[in-house]
Amino acid sequence: MTQTQPELGLQVRHGLAWSSISNIVLRLGSLAVGIALARLLSPEQFGVFAVALTVQTVLMTMADLGMSADLIRSEDPERKAPTIATLGVVAGTTLAAAMAFSAQGTAELLGSPSAGPVIAVMSFSLFLAGVGVVPYATLQREFAQRKLFIVALVDFTVGTALVLLLIIVGWGVMALAAGRLISQAVSLLVQFRLARTPFRLGFDKSIAPAVIAFGLPVAGANLLSWALLNVDNVAISRLAGPVALGYYFLAFNISTWPMSALGQVVRSVALPAFARISGTMRKGSFGILLGPVWAVALLAGIMLALLAAQLIEFVYGARWLPAASVLVWLGLFSSLRVGFDLAASYLLANGAARATLFVQVAWIAALIPALTFGVIIGGIAGAAAAHLMVAFVVVGPAYAFALHRNGADICAAFRSLWPPCLAAIPAAAAAMAAAMPFDGPVEGLLAGGTAGAGTYALLLWRWVLRRLGEVRSMLGNDDNGPVSGSPTPGPLLVKTKVSQPASFAPAQADTVTVVITCYNYGRFLRQAVESALTQNDVTADVIVVDDASTDNSHDVALELAAMSHRVKVLRHQSNRGPVISFNDGAAGAQGEFMVRLDADDILTPGSLRRAVDVARAYPSVGLVYGHPLHFEAKELPAPRLSAKAWTVWPGREWLGERCRSGVNVITSPEALMRRSVLQTIGYQAHLKHTHDMEMWLRIAAFADVAYVHGADQAWHREHADSLSATGIDELEDLKARRDAFDVLFSGPAAKIPEAPEFKAKARRALANDALTRACHEYDRGSGAAPKSEAFAALAAELVDNPTELEAWNSYARRRALGPALAGQPLWSGPPRLARRIRHTLQIRRWHNSGV
Repeated sequence: MTQTQPELGLQVRHGLAWSSISNIVLRLGSLAVGIALARLLSPEQFGVFAVALTVQTVLMTMADLGMSADLIRSEDPERKAPTIATLGVVAGTTLAAAMAFSAQGTAELLGSPSAGPVIAVMSFSLFLAGVGVVPYATLQREFAQRKLFIVALVDFTVGTALVLLLIIVGWGVMALAAGRLISQAVSLLVQFRLARTPFRLGFDKSIAPAVIAFGLPVAGANLLSWALLNVDNVAISRLAGPVALGYYFLAFNISTWPMSALGQVVRSVALPAFARISGTMRKGSFGILLGPVWAVALLAGIMLALLAAQLIEFVYGARWLPAASVLVWLGLFSSLRVGFDLAASYLLANGAARATLFVQVAWIAALIPALTFGVIIGGIAGAAAAHLMVAFVVVGPAYAFALHRNGADICAAFRSLWPPCLAAIPAAAAAMAAAMPFDGPVEGLLAGGTAGAGTYALLLWRWVLRRLGEVRSMLGNDDNGPVSGSPTPGPLLVKTKVSQPASFAPAQADTVTVVITCYNYGRFLRQAVESALTQNDVTADVIVVDDASTDNSHDVALELAAMSHRVKVLRHQSNRGPVISFNDGAAGAQGEFMVRLDADDILTPGSLRRAVDVARAYPSVGLVYGHPLHFEAKELPAPRLSAKAWTVWPGREWLGERCRSGVNVITSPEALMRRSVLQTIGYQAHLKHTHDMEMWLRIAAFADVAYVHGADQAWHREHADSLSATGIDELEDLKARRDAFDVLFSGPAAKIPEAPEFKAKARRALANDALTRACHEYDRGSGAAPKSEAFAALAAELVDNPTELEAWNSYARRRALGPALAGQPLWSGPPRLARRIRHTLQIRRWHNSGV
């Protein structure tokens, strides 16, 4: 998970955006490389590589045994990861060895003996695929499409450079295999780095059977899926020879453009999105997503089919025109494949791996005889037509049956199909009419594409916008939260967001005790107490703990107590500090819920009602917080008073993210706690600066956590005497946060299963933070100062080997440059600007999401 996990709708939008960018960039790059290769290699060489690629891709689907899908949908991925990593390595190694030893025999069986050495070289990619199961699944699960784009870009750049270089120096078709293998190895290293997932092997006997039981049907379905897409290569290679296969291979690659561009985008987010949509929305989710996906896929398929000859001649040259008859059929087939891929994602997200496997079995059982007959009757065009016929007659009905059996609304799905189909008829006519007068491929492409796409968009744009609105609504409100006010019992297993918070009728049971700690804040105390007493629709009582103030704080508190029976005053004879003050007040609390409020802070109107609504809806929630308004002026800034949404995290998921970031995200006055949870786990620990932080984290270890979006829950006052104004420096802050995590995992939270892992994450995050601040000292020209060395020493104290930290390279580079050179604007300017931008984005994200 990322440091700040956005809500599902935002995650999906970010994932789609980065997937789209990735596919556009990589598709354009692949197109350019394909054009170059088509002019450097002959159709026969393309056919040889197609045979090798067929063998490799079929076996590649088995390399992870379907375990990446299990890890993506898992509720406890970190526990499963070592076992899955081990199984992935074993499977990859076994398949790589099998492919290498059988390379020549397989090539001869497929009618292309010269492909044997190429197959042997490409076999090593299976081992690499097995090693990369965990980091790939981690990035997919987190919707980290930006990072996946970086991985794909590295793979493409390295692979392209090597392939072109090796072809130029005379490697021929072997250049494609070597380039593919080396680029995969480099991108695997990048994948591990970006996923921040160590290569950790392990084997848990209690986990392995379930992983294999889920993964094998998925792997089988994947194997059959790839076999479906490559059995035609086998048939053509055997029946028509490698030259015909070269033409077919090129046409098939072009037909995959919609699948690769749109299908990859959808696939990258569909499985995790479907997995997290629950409740009544899940039944209609497939039909809702299918509408816009099918609209785009159908347009792409029709344009490929109608403008096949012009496209091939323009892109690859006239000698490849025999592939046009193939592309006519495969263009339409590619549109159906996008829909089938979406259906498979829905089934896998619902745990229906066997249903997916059964569909693939039916598909290949029908396709093999159809392909054989098609090649005999119509050559490579007949093979392409067989694909389309089987998709219509067998695969579509099979997926419809499987979807219906697993809860999808099939009627809604069919309603999503017919409007694009109707719009496609006049669009196809317009494209053909516009392209017909032109002999040149460029003019025909431009005229036909513009006319067809324009007609299609004109007829369908309103419908598409409505369907996109439904998608946004579904992802924004996944129906995990209560919309009728009914409570959700038990702890959460996955994070959920409720876009329209439930409204609860005020109940007498909604009692909140506000503990106000005060030391020489008499001038602010009245405003703090009144902000609690005037809360609407809850019964709030106040306990003022005067920590031996030397001003008029005690007199003000007694005056307020005399005016309201809901105010109680405790006084220390000597100054005991904020921790003991809060703990003494909390011991006397009677409310079901509790708020810790410093005397210089203020609750916004309705704050307690908004927080209690979440706690009422989710009895497993022990901590509710929102956004605080920080202010310095005498006049209070206008607050937002309407809650627009809630986010509710499983407590340990939220705790894990705080450990990964090492940062406290709650100021204090904006937080409401369930008193029964505090009574179980204890009140504040004796920490000088991070007592609040440690308490929030400890609550999250044993209860769920919620955030109120859209409303400001408190005013936090900044003034000369406040703790935040007279706070500690950066080094002491890091040490204070270290102490908070140490105390946390030496107390009750030490008993949770994740404690060792969470503590290690926290110490690693703080060590990275320390090195980053040491880098900052160098950027400011003070790298030789003791403070920089103190940061580095703290990092070394926090982890066993600081050289393995993400920030170590930056720190080592600055040390090598020396303080004088590292502080020069030429060196320090870019990182300082990047740090400022990153800090601004983090603050903005915290304002929006609370993390």
